[in-house]
Amino acid sequence: METLDLPLVCGMVVCFAAAGLWDLLAGRIPNRWLAFWYTAGFVYFACSSWLAAAGYLVRSAATVGLFFLLFLCRMMGAADIKCMALLCAYLGFGAGFRVIGSGLVIGAGWSLARLLHRRLLRERLSRLTVYIGQTFRWKRITAYYVPERDGEEAVVPLVFCLFWGLAFCIFFCGPL
Repeated sequence: METLDLPLVCGMVVCFAAAGLWDLLAGRIPNRWLAFWYTAGFVYFACSSWLAAAGYLVRSAATVGLFFLLFLCRMMGAADIKCMALLCAYLGFGAGFRVIGSGLVIGAGWSLARLLHRRLLRERLSRLTVYIGQTFRWKRITAYYVPERDGEEAVVPLVFCLFWGLAFCIFFCGPL
């Protein structure tokens, strides 16, 4: 397996460190920030070859397509999906999904700890069961998370978790 260039990995670390902090502190990530890194990645790959640039675009589009249903259900935010697309576009599908998987495991652990600490686990599992039943019964997708109804207790900053997934993979999973 070929390892990635150091500038590419360093760029991802800088991008996700700042995006993760924005997600943690403000609950949103500026589109300008993500557009800058998306463009920088495209230019980086385009300088290599047109095929590398096309692969970059295909990987990002495929990742958005894969996770778009979760956005439609309001289970994941648009910035979360854009960041996942950046990961796969920069790192490739193998390393990108390894980082995403690590970030999702970190986020799931954090979410479980919050739900247990605030004694909300039973309520959230009940709400998920009702949501799944309604989705099959009504045969249409509705929003799972509605901030006015659900509050902020169960919200986890996913991009912050993706940053830690990236850090974990860099230090413990071998070459990206």
